[in-house]
Amino acid sequence: MREKSVALAVAACVAGIAIVPLVWMGRTGDGPDAPPWVLPPVSGWLGESETWTYRANETGSTALIYVDRSCVHCKAELELWESVQEDHANGVAVWVVASPRSVMERARWVPPSLRERTVHDRDGSVGRALGVSAVPATFWIDETDTVRILRVGRSNRKMLADNIAAMRGKGESKS
Repeated sequence: MREKSVALAVAACVAGIAIVPLVWMGRTGDGPDAPPWVLPPVSGWLGESETWTYRANETGSTALIYVDRSCVHCKAELELWESVQEDHANGVAVWVVASPRSVMERARWVPPSLRERTVHDRDGSVGRALGVSAVPATFWIDETDTVRILRVGRSNRKMLADNIAAMRGKGESKS
């Protein structure tokens, strides 16, 4: 009986640790929960002093991926994005937004192809504006600054391909 209790306790701890990265932030802002909604103005930092302000991708759609450096699911999400960019993301601009808790260190923790497009949300204003409640969170934005798809949690290759196709007008989203 004691062995079963210990095994159950260990399983509960492991399950709890697995979901911590998804719920660490709590509700941070006023952003709507379900798309579609117009993206509020958002700004972050590209470096120590260079600011970045989101501008619509007039040639297509944008994916803003909100992540935290310490989140293993976020790292896996970024690696997945790096692998599909070359295959599927034509016309979808990708920006990585790192949470205030993320130590940037020149974004060495971000895959190389995404480093130049990584923004630091030092003061948490981007997370609040988007209503980020968990990471990773991907906001799929069309050329009119409307968030069309919101994906919270890890994606897989098919989800990304389906959402890219939907944003390019070639299919239904599978958020």
